[in-house]
Amino acid sequence: MTKKNNSPRIRFGTCSKDCYGSCVFKGIWNDEALEYKFISANPLKEHPFTNGFFCPKFKHRESLVYHQERLKFPLNRKSPKPKNKFEQISLDKALDIIAEKLSMIRKNQRFSSILGAFYSGNSGLISQYAPLRFFREFGATITSDGICNEGGCAGLMELFGTYSTTNPFQLKNSHTKLIVIWGSNLSESNNHAYYLVKQAVKNGAKLVVIDSRHTKIAEKADCFLHVFPGMEYLLVKVVINELITHDAYDEEFLNNYVDSYSSVFLEVDKIDKRKILSQIGISDERFHNFIELLIEFKHQTLFNIGYGIQKDYYGGRIVKTIALIQILLGNLGKPGTGVIYSQSDFLKPILQPLIDYISNNNAGLQTKEIPIIKLGSYLSTGKFKILFLYNFNPASSLPNQNLLRRALLNKNLFIVVIDMFLNETTKYADIVIPAKFDLESNDLISAYYVPGISINVGGPCPYHNCVTNYEFFQQLAWKLSYEDKSIFQESEETIFKNCIRMLPLDIQEVLNNKGYYLLFNDKDVPYNNLEFPTPNNRIQALGPHFKFGANELKRKLKMKENEFLLLSPSHFYFLHSQLGPLNSKYLNEFNKVFLTFDDIKNLNLEIGEEVIVSNEFGTGIYILAESQIIKPRTALIYSGLSSTLRGNPNVNFFIPDEPEELGLSGAYNSAIIKIKKIGS
Repeated sequence: MTKKNNSPRIRFGTCSKDCYGSCVFKGIWNDEALEYKFISANPLKEHPFTNGFFCPKFKHRESLVYHQERLKFPLNRKSPKPKNKFEQISLDKALDIIAEKLSMIRKNQRFSSILGAFYSGNSGLISQYAPLRFFREFGATITSDGICNEGGCAGLMELFGTYSTTNPFQLKNSHTKLIVIWGSNLSESNNHAYYLVKQAVKNGAKLVVIDSRHTKIAEKADCFLHVFPGMEYLLVKVVINELITHDAYDEEFLNNYVDSYSSVFLEVDKIDKRKILSQIGISDERFHNFIELLIEFKHQTLFNIGYGIQKDYYGGRIVKTIALIQILLGNLGKPGTGVIYSQSDFLKPILQPLIDYISNNNAGLQTKEIPIIKLGSYLSTGKFKILFLYNFNPASSLPNQNLLRRALLNKNLFIVVIDMFLNETTKYADIVIPAKFDLESNDLISAYYVPGISINVGGPCPYHNCVTNYEFFQQLAWKLSYEDKSIFQESEETIFKNCIRMLPLDIQEVLNNKGYYLLFNDKDVPYNNLEFPTPNNRIQALGPHFKFGANELKRKLKMKENEFLLLSPSHFYFLHSQLGPLNSKYLNEFNKVFLTFDDIKNLNLEIGEEVIVSNEFGTGIYILAESQIIKPRTALIYSGLSSTLRGNPNVNFFIPDEPEELGLSGAYNSAIIKIKKIGS
């Protein structure tokens, strides 16, 4: 797309935030403007998921690009940590300071003491992986695994050899007659999928919602099962028992395509249904309503599983057990069936060669890896001397914040943060590098909920000291006399263009003309041959599936009067620890701990009263508020930002850093907190 005269220039853009949709849009630019070069973004109506609208979190991105608090110069610490007090310096000076630190490490041959920690604050491929060129060249250490949906992916992998079995456009498929939204607050966290669900309901599909919160989408449901958090696997157990009792399972499908399914039958054979339904917190009537719908719409039922479920300590296996219902019913490989979860496994054959090129993974250079969820524990060893943080705000998003923040205060640890705004993590930085906005960079983006790839064509940044992640590490490599290395000679635009050239010609053409490429439409049915990528192409159902830790269940069921299971969802207007400057009027929501009215009454407390929230990991003061969407004995504190109340910590101070059981992500919804009156 080209500009004529002084008319606005149009560039394809993609939202790079760690979100389900990665909305695709046309960005309107005035390249000749002194500062306000980006004018607006128009979401693509022709994109079948973006559908011409943005999420409410990020409607006005132009207000964030040139926000008064955006960083425009590098910052050098001149005050004790943890404070956001710095002096401005030039980019060249900042690079000199960092290069000097790295030269000392290089002199002592302690390359593994360099640590690069990153996640998905910007989910662009170049933004995430191009810095690995630098870390691989140095033989440094990098973070791995994740904090979000990786446990659930691992659980589904055990069954199917993949965690991507169908796609969200099946929500629009005319064969889809029953949609089960399980633990996914679409109305707040994925409003584009919510739009597709509403269209399906309008066309006659039935809707079941299963959740530990009474969400907005639950109000639209034909059947809503309001379950206690972490009890989903018990619901699966009684559902499968009931389906077997009614001979509703698909025996032909099980015999032809599923190994060891008899183990599932054995595990659910003898149960006390009434007792389990009481533990789950649902009535017998609602339960049987769900069973009737599953039987009526056998082979026409689609499950959409949310990521919140797998943030339980047993989250990966809970996701796995939910998928067993679809296996038992034979609801796979047919139009209107399957399990919608992460789509990224569909894209690996396309994306992996790009990632290998972007990160220089084919050069045979080695890096050590540590799990990102345990960053605080690894930093506490004192082995690391310099820490680079990009696309990541760990002092907000990681669990066990007391441990992490103590480690970040280590005087022998030099910390470099690349970001657009000051935040909780920059309070621990020695140098802060001002980042370009995603709109000002060239990148390729793949959403984890939408099976496709889209592009972002970068517009001009008016702030000359701002750099992309790749540009920063490229210039740092030059400072260290690596300018002759070919991997540091390529510009970001060259990497971007080379990535597009690596794609098949048909994908290249579509990307250049439309800004996005999708693998599927609503009529495409993945795995319609029912050959899954397991060793023998059959679904692997060998148990045990339901032998969860008895102690964990007892711990939840036998909480004391002032103890509550803690939920920590994102707020409607926030994306994890992002978008604070844009939606600052909602910051007071992070001061509150929400309980049911009856729980507040039983504690002899008053709404609006300040209370002490504590457990073995942290203590804070919050304002007591009522919620009508959660179950009894459950507390809710919004995640992402710190409370403004008395400089209060964020909710992750109460979360253990013990990973989800399969070891790949965080167990954020397994913490138990105590709530008591101040002075009691």
